[in-house]
Amino acid sequence: LKLTELCWVGRQPGAEKEVDVMVAEGYPKGSEEEPTPQQVQATFQQIERELTMMMNKIAELDQELNEHSLVLKAFEKVEPTRRCFRMVGGVLVERTVAEVKPAIEGNTEKISTAVTQLKEQLTKKTEQRNQFVQKYNLNQQPQAKPQAAASSSKGEGGGSVLFE
Repeated sequence: LKLTELCWVGRQPGAEKEVDVMVAEGYPKGSEEEPTPQQVQATFQQIERELTMMMNKIAELDQELNEHSLVLKAFEKVEPTRRCFRMVGGVLVERTVAEVKPAIEGNTEKISTAVTQLKEQLTKKTEQRNQFVQKYNLNQQPQAKPQAAASSSKGEGGGSVLFE
């Protein structure tokens, strides 16, 4: 398990001199003690939530990539001096295709890199979950990977482009 946050406990009782003692949050204070079933369950549920969040984010970014590729495909059919409108941070700005195209291509590369990194993290987290299940003999039925709904209702992303 990954120790992400450490809490200051203080000095050990009965110690003759002050000793720094750190305990990982959510784990028993003695290293020889096994976590309780509730702690095992809570940790497993946290891992599952993280996996779900990663899958949802990957699906969202894949949708963004698809939208960017559609815009780039539309740019191929028009002249570079043609006016277009791009939504940037909630503000509609007028630009030319030649000005907007490099930004869209740059965003596409960044999103692709982020998707690749998230997929690597997802693989590591899945392996961590599998090791956790094996270590604590959790008899989980194999879950099919949920179809991540890629609903981007927050208006996040690189923006939109409209032609005139």
